[in-house]
Amino acid sequence: HELLKQFEGEWNAAMKFIVDPAQPPMESKGTQVSKVELGGFWLTSVFKGEMLGQPFEGRSTMGYSPMKKKFVGTWVDNFMPHLFTSEGDADAAGKVFTMTADGVDMSTGKPAKERWVMEFKDKDTQMMTFFGPGPDGKERKTGEILYTRKK
Repeated sequence: HELLKQFEGEWNAAMKFIVDPAQPPMESKGTQVSKVELGGFWLTSVFKGEMLGQPFEGRSTMGYSPMKKKFVGTWVDNFMPHLFTSEGDADAAGKVFTMTADGVDMSTGKPAKERWVMEFKDKDTQMMTFFGPGPDGKERKTGEILYTRKK
């Protein structure tokens, strides 16, 4: 659970999402407030920003499951009635977290596996990269969020 503490704080977020690979990424900004709470077991985060010209808000949890021996997480937002669940591992240095999420293919509305990679570049910079199935069924990058710690 100590690894979760590096996520704590207030963050600015610059988002780029690739809806159609033939088009430029959709860009927007937001903020995230994250803290370890609930007995030190859970990192909870509140995200606020804009998506497609509309207010966007989401909530996430992340913790370590001793039973699964994996990090586990959830994500919900105001854009879709889907609870994303994820699980994965951290690298040996505790700076790169790779999660597999049960998501939704936005082009078909059908269930899809996604891969989320959260990497700490330094204590004040993290990058979250999203990968999902492309039209050919092969994994493709679908987006990224660059987080910079508010000073």
